[in-house]
Amino acid sequence: MMRAEQPGISARFQLAAMGAILIACAVFGPTLHRALGGMGLYGLIGFWAVIAFAATRVARHSDEGAAFAIIALVAVAIRMPLLFEPPYLSSDMYRYVWDGRVQGAGINPYAYIPAAPELAHLRDEAIYPHINRADYAPTIYPPVAQFFFWMVTRVSETLMAMKLAFVALEAVTVAALVGMLRILELPRVLVVAYAWHPLPVWEIAGNAHIDAAMLTLTVLSLWLFLSQRERLAGVFAALAVFVKPTALLLMPVYWRPWDWRLPLILVATGLAVYAPFLGVGTKVFGFLSAYIVEEELSSGSGFRYLYLLQSFTGPLPGSATIYLLMAGSVLAWLALRIGFRKDRSPQATIAAYSLLLTAFLILLTPHFPWYYLALAPMLVLTRQITPWVLVTGSFLIYDVIDGDTLPILAVRDGILHTAALFTFIYDVWSARSPPSILPLGDIRP
Repeated sequence: MMRAEQPGISARFQLAAMGAILIACAVFGPTLHRALGGMGLYGLIGFWAVIAFAATRVARHSDEGAAFAIIALVAVAIRMPLLFEPPYLSSDMYRYVWDGRVQGAGINPYAYIPAAPELAHLRDEAIYPHINRADYAPTIYPPVAQFFFWMVTRVSETLMAMKLAFVALEAVTVAALVGMLRILELPRVLVVAYAWHPLPVWEIAGNAHIDAAMLTLTVLSLWLFLSQRERLAGVFAALAVFVKPTALLLMPVYWRPWDWRLPLILVATGLAVYAPFLGVGTKVFGFLSAYIVEEELSSGSGFRYLYLLQSFTGPLPGSATIYLLMAGSVLAWLALRIGFRKDRSPQATIAAYSLLLTAFLILLTPHFPWYYLALAPMLVLTRQITPWVLVTGSFLIYDVIDGDTLPILAVRDGILHTAALFTFIYDVWSARSPPSILPLGDIRP
């Protein structure tokens, strides 16, 4: 009797010990980063991610109820220190509070830049001085994001309120992931891969990025779709698009050939959420066009593969256009293959979305770690390697400690996306064989 129980007890102990180590990482992580710089952060995050990965294996060999309780308690505990950590990795949440405050004053958030004299009466010492691009950039955030900012700031115009709201959304994300695991007939303890991974902890509890709201709407949409509530899933997906356009990648996954209802849902949702802001005309698109220029996407330098190529060849005229056409063609081909796929099982749906989202991130080469939050649920729902590479390796993009001695950003970014490209090829190839939990099936090239 004792021998039969011992493995379960051992697994629970191991899981609890792993959780305790991660709590220590969360408590001392920011201090370690500031003291040792980027290399300290990379070492910490790599160690943290290895534990999160190992926990998925240990949790499966433990009593499910006890393991899930440990996972939930540790998930809360590792977010607490970051909740109380002053923002130093990103200042975006100051703009969130500001946009909510502007709306609370009855002013269209797309009408003025923060430094405009029309908004002088809203300035304070806690929020306004820390807004990035305050003197030249209107807000870039779409209407559903703006609605979220408004709701939170009607309760409290503080950073803590914004952080707590995002963490509350994350609890919904985790619940929806557990729901999808049930549908996929997988153990709910696999949610540990997301709940304990460092990227959601640092970017949601720590930096309170709006990507958390997109993530919640996206995961809820996927859960609804797998639950065969496809129209409602389309509505949630459309709402996610107007938090952050990355969620558009759900549309080919949901679309059925020649069905007009999903495009209609997207258009109708867009018109509904933009309607309250249309008084400013085209200014509702905010800083988007200038942001594309600022991030060097229009010149091509913002795409890391192209940047690395031109480091050797020098400027290549028309290279940005050529790259965009090639990347767009690849994504369009994948989207069409996915939209016309025959296998509509839950497994094929998740595999299709993971494939398209991963390809998008590899080709776009985003410059900020929080863009990779969209891929974090795939740590739970697939056995693919590339999500672990991108979601964990995204920390390489951080460069926020003054005087830090690191390889230049382009080198670190190039290492990340080159590694991801190779693992992506491996994931696609290995999905041709049966061992993958969620094979790409009939959407494989």
